[in-house]
Amino acid sequence: MFWINPEYRELLADATLESYEDAVELRPTDDYVEKQGRSTGRYRLKAGGNVLSIYVKKHYRLPWWRRLFGAAQSFPGPLEQTYLEKAASLGVRVPETVFSGADPSHPCGSILATRELEGYMPLHIYIPGPLARMPAAERRKRKRALIARMVDMARRLHDQKLYHRDFYVCHMFLRDDPERPDGFDLVLIDLGRLLYSRLSRWQVKDLGALCFSTYVPGVTRTDRLRFFKQYFGIEKLTPAAKRMARRIMWKADRYHRHNFGRPSARAA
Repeated sequence: MFWINPEYRELLADATLESYEDAVELRPTDDYVEKQGRSTGRYRLKAGGNVLSIYVKKHYRLPWWRRLFGAAQSFPGPLEQTYLEKAASLGVRVPETVFSGADPSHPCGSILATRELEGYMPLHIYIPGPLARMPAAERRKRKRALIARMVDMARRLHDQKLYHRDFYVCHMFLRDDPERPDGFDLVLIDLGRLLYSRLSRWQVKDLGALCFSTYVPGVTRTDRLRFFKQYFGIEKLTPAAKRMARRIMWKADRYHRHNFGRPSARAA
């Protein structure tokens, strides 16, 4: 199977990309990484005097039983497209899918391409960078709006028992946009591991990952407390909310010990 976003079909045809085999044969331009049986990279396609910049994931290693018995729609590329569409239907901003496909008989089992988020910056760079350089009053206003947007993004997924499982700020991309109410756009990427579950452990995992990834200059305890209050919809932390917050911070510290071998400093 091979699906092309109708808005890009003509452009991709000009770039001689009309089949699964064409997509697999693409060569990355830059930002290329291989790990865990897949590759990701940026690909710039020239078509009709235009350049289309996309990020492509190619999945090479799948369990034999999945290749033999799994439906093509359940392969990682098409499945992530489904997850992106689900998140978008809930009001979560996600990258635009350009094409996806799967072929159980091909060494590259499946593929997904999304439009590059041109002009956007991941939050782990934006927060200690452009945000930190704003005048104090503007920085406080932007930070509060950003926290509210992150809460909204988390709640839209979690209220439906959907969990990202890699809910780090490096997977949230921001671009200034004066036409939006808060003056910026925020997009969530990498939804390939989206999971539906009624178990609270996944809520703790998502929020623990988020807290761990905010151990960067410019994020304070007050910021995290504001996030928790808004997420739980309370003005003051209740005993139940405090217990959940402790579970989340314990999870965040586990992430920190795993990555750095020592307890977190929990920036003040």
